[in-house]
Amino acid sequence: MKNDSENIKITPEEFSKMNSEEKIMKITEGMVPPSGKPEHQVLDSLLSKIENVNPTKTIRFTKYFQAAAAVILAVIGMYTMSSIFSKEKIATKFAQQSEITLPDSSHIKLNAFSNIIWSRKHFAKTRLITLNGEAFFDVKKGNKFTIETNNGTIEILGTQLNVFSRNDEFRVSCITGKVRVSSNNQQQIILPGEIAELTPLGLIKTNKNNIKQTISWTKGEFYFEDKPLVSIFAELERQFDVSISFENKEERLITVGFSNNNLKEALDIVCIPMGLNYEVQKNKKVRIYEKQK
Repeated sequence: MKNDSENIKITPEEFSKMNSEEKIMKITEGMVPPSGKPEHQVLDSLLSKIENVNPTKTIRFTKYFQAAAAVILAVIGMYTMSSIFSKEKIATKFAQQSEITLPDSSHIKLNAFSNIIWSRKHFAKTRLITLNGEAFFDVKKGNKFTIETNNGTIEILGTQLNVFSRNDEFRVSCITGKVRVSSNNQQQIILPGEIAELTPLGLIKTNKNNIKQTISWTKGEFYFEDKPLVSIFAELERQFDVSISFENKEERLITVGFSNNNLKEALDIVCIPMGLNYEVQKNKKVRIYEKQK
């Protein structure tokens, strides 16, 4: 039965925040395809228009446009909905870590403020994971296992590795097995004890004497070797769920290790060697500043 309600109204702000599937769902509420129009014709027409709508004040969807969109749901609705609802997402908050066992018995430990996404429907065939943040992977042997990040792609067959991908920082450490890392048309094969890291010079490979320090975070211990001070503060924010303001924007490197058991102890370890003072304020805020000379 056709919907005889008035044209749907929606603000430009609401419309711009929707993806294609949400737009289709919105404009097809209660509608059916128009009679006398071939489905493929309506489908092609709607697909060409749905992402090009540029509202000015208020969008009005005509009944024909609503009805036409219903064809899309009839043609691809089942596939689209099954794809959407087959997605599995695990996300951690600040000061939180999480452990996940995948359908193939591979194990993941997710660091604070990180997330992974995979498809329950297709995982057995593709073994594909999308990561944003940091995670330790213990991958069971089998067909290719792929980890996609905003900074690069990692391919493995069965191994233990750590992946860090936040903003422009990207590094992968191989604990056991063999790992292929790709980024910006560059590629590195790393073996146990090696790290692939994205630098201003490109994707480079280095050896690390104590490779297991890169996964010490899984036990609440954090080690950094010649890393920017601002990166250390960012990790402190994630581990202790605080907001840190650092008044000196100068790029400074530090080699340091701390645990996530006690905020003040961690701040002492980082700040004192660097000649910095800190003040833990209300509302989970920390101010860090240079000592007065």
